[in-house]
Parts: sequence; structure tokens; C-alpha cells
Amino acid sequence: MSRQKPRTLITVLDSLAALTLAVSAVVWANQLYMPPGTFAEFLAMRITLLNALFAIVFAVCWAECSEAFGLFQNTFTEWIRPALRAAACSGVMTLLLALYLLFRRSADPVATMLPAFFVSAFIYQLVRLLISNPGLRSKRREPEKILILGSGRRAIKAWKELRVQYHRTKQLVGFVDNRDPRSFSSEIATRYVCDVDRLSDYLLRNVIDELIIAVPMRSCYDLAQRAVAIAEAAGVRVVTLNDTYGLNFSRGLRARTPLFVELVPKDEKLIAAEALKRSLDVVIAIICIAFTLPICAVIAVAIKLTSPGPILFVQDRYGYRRRLFPMCKFRSMVSNAPELMASLESQNEAGGPIFKITNDPRITSIGRFIRRTSLDELPQLWNVLSGDMSLVGPRPMSVRDVSLFTETQLMRRFSVRPGITGIWQVSGRSALSFEQWMALDFTYLDEWSLSLDFKILARTVPAVLKRSGAA
Repeated sequence: MSRQKPRTLITVLDSLAALTLAVSAVVWANQLYMPPGTFAEFLAMRITLLNALFAIVFAVCWAECSEAFGLFQNTFTEWIRPALRAAACSGVMTLLLALYLLFRRSADPVATMLPAFFVSAFIYQLVRLLISNPGLRSKRREPEKILILGSGRRAIKAWKELRVQYHRTKQLVGFVDNRDPRSFSSEIATRYVCDVDRLSDYLLRNVIDELIIAVPMRSCYDLAQRAVAIAEAAGVRVVTLNDTYGLNFSRGLRARTPLFVELVPKDEKLIAAEALKRSLDVVIAIICIAFTLPICAVIAVAIKLTSPGPILFVQDRYGYRRRLFPMCKFRSMVSNAPELMASLESQNEAGGPIFKITNDPRITSIGRFIRRTSLDELPQLWNVLSGDMSLVGPRPMSVRDVSLFTETQLMRRFSVRPGITGIWQVSGRSALSFEQWMALDFTYLDEWSLSLDFKILARTVPAVLKRSGAA
């Protein structure tokens, strides 16, 4: 690991913060078992020369350990590597605290104290990394891909608005219209994409986030309605111009409002619920990561000892808004499993784009166990923490699977973040057909609520313990 000497003041403040966390964990754990009125006596007993010397050693070791794991760097741009280093550093310091308590033959409630310190130290490291690494908190979002329906005056007006007001957040892909492209202006003709008859196929093979309706409604209503129906089926947001209808008394007010108006704007309660869902994802993911790290360490060692290759299997998957992201799993197959898939296509037992073989020869001995117990999914908690996934949602799909889609409406499943678990997880998993899988995804999209997420999470644990439908 690269070592980068931190500034002295930062080192001192960081060590004091870590020492405060350790003392707080000790005090909190003991306070749970102390009779009322004895807290002051407890503090007086703990201020000893031996404890003071250990505090100094602890602070120095924390600084050295953090430096050794590269946690004073400010160049991180993705979460997985720094988070793993933070977990390792917190684990080492927790072990140091445990050894000291064992040396003193302490009567403290160690089983409560050590996990409390580890979790608080790990969370503190994550927060400090977030503050000190601009690349972690200012990850630039890819601009939304925009299509404009129309090629006349209103379409040019919409394009101008995109260039002036939304040039940082929206990117024009092109224009859709049924008119002869030879009648277009040169600027629009070079950006012509397709007519409405081919719009469905275009949305199936290209990433589009928004369709702007910019045709005169009086003469082009049927055209606009067809385009709206196609976009809605594909999960593409539909936007219209706010001057579609003439106004006599509110012209000034309309001039001060955004030109683009979403055809079906989100309800404020839904927006609040989605924000709460994301907050719960982050909190639960951090807690789960902290408490499953020992299990992850055992799995990592088992994978390394039983088969050659990396511990993690990282593959690009389609996520929210059909953007690719690197999904992480514990490797359960031989290292060249993707290359072997082509030779096994003839044995595929699943319908549609899914690839499934009952006794897949690529699965390793430890891999079969971690797949049946769903332990291979644990690294995806990092994907949840980074915002690429949610705890509950449709399953993220591989590039191969999505490339085999033949129906545009299947793209609507990418209108939410994919999840570690979902209705598919508690309804049979790999025992489901492709059609049943997609039907459950759309049921989730249409009926989503926070209570539904909680029900799915509650049903996931018994489903995993029963290994229902696991491959």
C-alpha cells in the first residue's frame, strides 16, 4: 500500500477522535450494567497510570495504522477500496483494545464494548474519508439523454432551452419526427434519429431518459400520443412545453416558470418516501457491513484456498437509468467462467435471456455453498453504500441478458435502483421463469411503497434460510 505522510495536526486530531471513541465505547458498555449513582466512582477508578500509558500507545498506533492502510489519502474516487481499508484498520485497532483488556484481565463487558468500538470507529473513518476526498462526494452524474419529438419552431425552442438552461445536466441525443428529413433545417437534419414508427426499437437499444414533446398539438395530436405511449412503456420520462395551451391572465407567471413540464410529475409524498428509502439503505448497509466483516473474511480465505483466481467477481451490470456499474460478488465460479459461457449456451435451461444450468460445471465447491446460502451477495452492500444499488429492488442484469431483450417495455424495470433482494428473492428465485421474473419486477414498480420494502426484507431471511429457489 502506498504511504503518504499526513500533516501533524491532522494526525493528532484524528488520534484524539479515535481515543475518544474507544473511551466512549468503554464507558457506554459499562454504564449499561452499573447501578444508578455509581458512574462518577467508575470514572475515578479508571484514571490510572497504566490506562494513561495505554491511551498514548493507542493514539500512536491508530495514527500508524491509518497511515499504513493509506487512509490519509485524498485521491479516492470510489468507495470499495477505502471502505475495505477503513474496516481493516478498525479491526486491527479493535484487536489491540481486546489484547489490552485481556492483559489487564478486565471485568468489563467485552462482548458489548468491542463491537461498539469497531462499529463507531468504522463509521468515523467513512465520514472522515468522505470529508477529505472530494472524489467520493462529488461524483459527477452522467447527463440525462434527451430526445425531442418534433422538428419545427417548437422543437428549436426546446433545443435552445436545453443549451441555455440545462447544458450541464441534459444532453440532446436527437430529434424524432415523421416528416421527411429533407425538409428539416441543416442543424436538425444532422441530429435526426428516427420516425415514431421506429421509436420503440430505438429505445430498446439506446439509453434515453426523457422525451420532450415539442410538436403543435392541434395538428400532431395522434403523433404525440403514439410517442407518449411508446415512451411510457419503455420507462422514459415524458415532458411537454408549458406553452402548449394559451393563457390570458397568467402569461407573466408562466414566463417565470420552467419551460419543461413533466407530463406526470411525482407526488411530494413519493419523493419524501424515496429519500427515506435511500437514507435507510445507507444506515442498514453500514451496520450490515460492520457485523458481517468476520464472515466475509472467512469466505475470502475459503475462496482463495479452494480455487485460483480473485476473491471478488466484479461484472458490469445495468442499474438505475440503464447505466452500467461494477457489481461485486464473492467469486463462486472458476476464474474463466465468462469465457466458458459460450460453450455452454446449448445447455441453457432457462427461457428468454436468462442463462441457467442446474448443475453448472463452472461452480466451485465453496461457490455452491455460498450461492445456496446467498453469502456471495454480501459484497453488494458496498454497491448499496455507493448508491448504485438499493437493499430492495429489481435484480441488476448483465450486459448479455439485456442485449437479448426483444420487448421495449422490459426497459421500464430500470426506472428504479436495482436491489440485493426483491420480490423475486422471496418467490422462488432461480426457480422462476423469465416471464414470471419480469412480471414480479413490474408488480414491484407499480405497487412500490416503504411498507412493501419492509415486507420483502422480512421475508428475505426465511427465504435464504430455507434456500428456496437458490441455484
